[in-house]
Amino acid sequence: MTVHALFFCLRPDPVTAAQLTAVSDALVQRFGLREKPPRTERLHVTLHHLGWFDDADPVALADVRQRAESAAASLRDAPARVDFEEMLSFTRKPRNRPFVLSGGACLDEVRRLRAALGDELAAVGLPVDPHFTPHLTLLYDDLAVPSQPLPMPAPGWTARHLHLMDSLQGQSTHVALARWSLD
Repeated sequence: MTVHALFFCLRPDPVTAAQLTAVSDALVQRFGLREKPPRTERLHVTLHHLGWFDDADPVALADVRQRAESAAASLRDAPARVDFEEMLSFTRKPRNRPFVLSGGACLDEVRRLRAALGDELAAVGLPVDPHFTPHLTLLYDDLAVPSQPLPMPAPGWTARHLHLMDSLQGQSTHVALARWSLD
């Protein structure tokens, strides 16, 4: 049985994604992190997680997807600049910790866009988590890297599209379900 995790996100263009993968490779070397195959096609900044759904209840998955698409179609917001200035490991779990790029004020446009999308999601009756740490996960590792400024520039991008994705749990696969232009 497949478990689906639906989420809205911002995705880098292919050139920026490749550049982010190169930054990830350099950070792996610098900090002695576990080398893994590149996950260039899965790089994203999650805005809203919509829940987990399994194949046993396709009606729930279809309902949430339909309401999420309605919310996204109602969104009227500008493109958002996505930049990073720090790196850290999330340490909520003892192993396989996310190693991420993040930042402060440089991600304010992402926060603004998330808030606007959250208003639209609430309007169609979907729950909105008030907690948000904008970040882009590069890899997972048992080693915890403390929060610190990036030792090298990391490429950013202007997000011109909002994406609805389906993460197939345990399969390391993200399926693009829909995309909306930000204008």
